[in-house]
Amino acid sequence: MDVELRQLRVFLTVAAELHFSRAAARLHVSQPALSQQIRTLERALGATLFDRTSRATELTPAGRVLLDAAPRVLFEAERAGTRVRQAAEGASGLLVVGSVGTALASIAPRILRTVRGRFPDLQMDVSQHDTAAQMMMLAEERLDVGLVRSAAPTNAVVVEELVTEPLLVVLPGDHPLARHDTVDAGALAGEPFVLWPRPLGAEFFDIITGYCRDHGFSPRIVAEGADIETQLSLVAAGIGVSLQPSYYANLRPPGVAFRPLSGDVPSVALQVAWRRRNRSPAVTHFVDAARECAGTGHDGTG
Repeated sequence: MDVELRQLRVFLTVAAELHFSRAAARLHVSQPALSQQIRTLERALGATLFDRTSRATELTPAGRVLLDAAPRVLFEAERAGTRVRQAAEGASGLLVVGSVGTALASIAPRILRTVRGRFPDLQMDVSQHDTAAQMMMLAEERLDVGLVRSAAPTNAVVVEELVTEPLLVVLPGDHPLARHDTVDAGALAGEPFVLWPRPLGAEFFDIITGYCRDHGFSPRIVAEGADIETQLSLVAAGIGVSLQPSYYANLRPPGVAFRPLSGDVPSVALQVAWRRRNRSPAVTHFVDAARECAGTGHDGTG
């Protein structure tokens, strides 16, 4: 059976008018041409659709079945076409997004809300991963786009800075240094430290240890946490102090105090990352929203 959507629309017009001359006028075709289109449709279906006499045109039983089915067929065809166009434009489908906890505590909700507002049919699967895991997952095509921290670009992955904020010192709430408005890094020389494991983000780890060395000491790391909640809990328990991006101050966990560091303090970058060879419009929409929320105003695509 080879039936065209155009033939179904012609059929529905004739069925609505039950008069070939009036239907031809509505369709702006000649009556003979219209009759030929209906005969072609009937041959394709192997059934007569209209009983035509000199006095009236009526639907046959087969015609009444097609009258019931044709609108649904046309609706589904139109919906399929819309979905295909949306997918091609990045307005629908699935976008797999990774994010570090830093971004989830700060800029990520604004980005996701912006994308959702513009493309409500685009489904986003968001999960939390450290920077190193995201860079690997992007290269392996297990993520479409990621929000990472202090990462270096690779041959496979583009990294673009969104926002930067300075390091803060994180102290147990009852720590003597918590009474100060600012803390000198040198005052931390004898303190035990709680940090991220280096494999989870080598660049960020090196920023912290390099900052400590610039102030005359290497941090004595007594505990590590694979997520910020664990690290802040260890600080609250008095296990040690930590250096963290100021984004995490938004979490305001009990038992810890965030204090600015005096002097020159390194900044930590939040970045958006995607595959160099990725041509997905949905990724472009996400990156554009990230730039807008960060206020970077960057027009390139890397």
